Amino acid sequence: MVSRTALVTGASGFVGPHLTRRLLADGWRVAVVARAASALPADLEGRCRVVRADVEAVRFAREVADVGADVCFHLATHFTGVHGPADVDPMVEANLRLGTRLADALAAGDGAAFVNVGTVWQHHAGRPYGPTSLYAATKQAFADVLQYYAECTPLRVVTVELGDTYGPGDRRRKLLQALVEAAGSGAALQMSPGEQLVDMTHVTDVVEALLHGVPLAGRDAPAFAVRGEEMTVREFVDLVGQVLGTPVPVVWGARGYRPREMTERWAHTPPLPGWSARIGLRRGLEELLR
Repeated sequence: MVSRTALVTGASGFVGPHLTRRLLADGWRVAVVARAASALPADLEGRCRVVRADVEAVRFAREVADVGADVCFHLATHFTGVHGPADVDPMVEANLRLGTRLADALAAGDGAAFVNVGTVWQHHAGRPYGPTSLYAATKQAFADVLQYYAECTPLRVVTVELGDTYGPGDRRRKLLQALVEAAGSGAALQMSPGEQLVDMTHVTDVVEALLHGVPLAGRDAPAFAVRGEEMTVREFVDLVGQVLGTPVPVVWGARGYRPREMTERWAHTPPLPGWSARIGLRRGLEELLR
């Protein structure tokens, strides 16, 4: 079997380490793009070549080319649901500038596959493009940049659009973590009315989806959606309480909805061919929380 080479961004985040471990287990050579201040999980240290993201453009392009990647998985992102002035530069840097530098360096090769991670939040009310936030707008802007590289260079592109993700090793301050803490402390969470939707996919299924995307990369830069298990926030809070064996204390309606919450299914992007979630939400939560 001929070993393949992958270049991964976001390997110090949540999904990235899981993907990197899977690639290594499957016999891939792996290089990761990381800033000097980023720290890989301890079990990945020394197992991956590191390409520094925070170097000048010519050096970065040379080091990316030297990796000789067959596939690039671009997972690095900066998420802020409701942004402030201090969030603008980090979002543009992570969600647009880094990816563009990376695509440009890879485009000088002979046709690597570029697997990009998009978001359901690019499709408010089921439209082809309807940004829910500046974060979603920067993700769409990069998808437009990739369209150029797919059409005008040897780079082959596919975007895999995700909703919410969860699983072991998640250090992000997300709803699930807040619910577990509230159940443990007894301090009630101040919540919206809770009728908005969440769509949860276990990280193991997300990794499978990203790998499924590789052969779909092409000159038309297609985008495919990964759907997990959809329910209202109220239903999700109830399910977490069932798994924990204790109700989660919540004050519903204590705060308003954020702008452009998802209150109806935003079906636009076609589902990822050949993929379906294998880990149901209840099973995934039971394995994670118990």
